[in-house]
Amino acid sequence: MRIQGVKTLLVLAALLALAACSTTPTGNTEVSATLAGVVEGTDANPTLLGKSLDLSGATVTVNGDDVQMSVRPGMVIRGQGVDQGSSIAVQSVDVQIEVKGPIDSVDVAASQLVVLGQTVAVDALTRIYEENPDDTYTSLVLGDLQAGDYVEVSGTRQADGSILATRIERKLVTSSDPEYGQVEVKGYATNLDTVAMTFDLGGYAVDYSAAYVEGTPAEGAFVEVKGTLSDTTIVASKVEFKTSDSGMDYDGEKAEIYGPLANLDTTAMTFEVAGFSVDYSNANVEGSLQEGAYVEVEGTPDASDPTLIHAYKVEVKYEDGGDGSCDGELKGTVESVDYDAKLLAVGGQTFWVDDMTIVKQDDPDAPLTFGDIQVGDWVEVKFDSTNTNADGYAYAAKIEVKGMDDGEGSDGDYYYELEGYAQNVDAEKMTFTLNGYTVVVDSATAYEVDDSYADATTFWAQISDGDKVEVKGAVDADGNFLASKIELDN
Repeated sequence: MRIQGVKTLLVLAALLALAACSTTPTGNTEVSATLAGVVEGTDANPTLLGKSLDLSGATVTVNGDDVQMSVRPGMVIRGQGVDQGSSIAVQSVDVQIEVKGPIDSVDVAASQLVVLGQTVAVDALTRIYEENPDDTYTSLVLGDLQAGDYVEVSGTRQADGSILATRIERKLVTSSDPEYGQVEVKGYATNLDTVAMTFDLGGYAVDYSAAYVEGTPAEGAFVEVKGTLSDTTIVASKVEFKTSDSGMDYDGEKAEIYGPLANLDTTAMTFEVAGFSVDYSNANVEGSLQEGAYVEVEGTPDASDPTLIHAYKVEVKYEDGGDGSCDGELKGTVESVDYDAKLLAVGGQTFWVDDMTIVKQDDPDAPLTFGDIQVGDWVEVKFDSTNTNADGYAYAAKIEVKGMDDGEGSDGDYYYELEGYAQNVDAEKMTFTLNGYTVVVDSATAYEVDDSYADATTFWAQISDGDKVEVKGAVDADGNFLASKIELDN
C-alpha cells in the first residue's frame, strides 16, 4: 500500500518569519513560524505544510477562548511555532470554528446544509465525523446528517458569504442537553440597531444588549457571536465586530496559502483564496486556473495591505473539490479495477468514476490518479447512490487509498475499518457479512449501540440485517474480518 506525497484540502496559509536569514529551513535549521491552514494527516499524526505538528507543549484555544480541544485533521488553525524542517514544534494554536449549533436543514442533492442560518457547502474533500464517547470519531457522509443534529463546523468563507466546510463534527448533544442551546456563529451583521442593540445574522436575530462587545458595531461588519439560542434569537454573551474575516495579520517575509480560488480575474491577474487577495501577475503558474480550483500559493505579503499576497508561484493541486452530495460510504479492499471503463469494485459493490472524482491517499495527504489504484489497496469510497450509470452502479465522488489506522484508545494494535450495512446476521454464531467479509468476534471485541457501550448479549439481541455498522479490526488467517470493535447505529 502506498503512503507518499504531500498535502490536501482547503486553506493552507503559512508565514515564515525568519530570525536571521530568509532561506527555507532545511535539515535541523529552526525558524520561528506563524501558522495557518487546514490540519491534515491523522488524529495520531496531525500535519501542516506536510510536516508533523508537535503539540505536546502547545497552548490550544478555540476562536480565542481557552477551551479544551484536540487538534484534528480538517480543522482550520492559526498559531505560532518553531519550524524544525521536518516537523513544527507548536507553541500556541487557535482552532477556528465558523459555526456551532443545531442544523436547520440538509440538502444532500445541493451538497449543503444550513446551521444557525449559515449556508455550509460540502465538497468531496470535506471531512465529516460523529463524536464517540471514547473520544474517537466515526466517519460520516452528508446523507447521514439530519435537521436538529448539533454540529461544529470548521472551514473557510467563500465570496458569497457561505462556509466551505473542511471538517464537520456531529456532537454527542441532543435537544435536551444544556449545551444544545450554547451556540457560536460567524457572519455579516445586517439590520443593525445600535439603540435596541440587535442585528440579524443569517436569518437569526442577535440580541447583544447584555453581551461583552469588542470592536465598533457597524452595518455589514463581520462578527463573531457566542451566546444562547432561544427559538430564532441568539442572546449573545460575547460579540466581536471586525472589518473583515481576513485570516491573520502578516508581519513576515513569506506567505503560503492553500485553498479553492474565487473571483478569478484573468485581465487583472488576481483571484481570492481563503480570505486573501492574490496578485499572480509575476508568478510562475503550474496548471490551469479556474473558479473553484484548489491552489497552493507562495508569495510575499504586501507592505501596506497584509491581506494582499504578491505571488511568485501558484500551483493547481485539485481542479475542483469534487461532489459532496454523498449518501453512502464503503471501506474495504479493491477487488477489481477497469481503467478504461472507469469502474472500481470494492466489497462486492461496483462504482463508476469520472474526471470529477477525487482520488487521493490519506497519510500524507496527496492527490492520486485513478490509474494509481491497484487491486488489494485498502480504500474508503464515498458515493452517491442516486447518481447511477446505465448499469445501475453508484457514482464514487471520492476514493481515498488508506494506510492502517493506529487503534486509538486501545493497546496500539493496528486495524482497518469497514462501514456499511450488515447482512446475514447470525446472532447465535455472532457473525454477519459486511462489504464482502464475514465479520467474526472474540472475547476482546468491544460493542457500541447508538453511542453507548453495550455487552455482547445486548448487541447481538439488537442487530438485524440492514442495520448500519462500523467495524474496526483486521483480516485473520482464515480470511475473516476479526472485529476489535463494532458500532451499531440504529
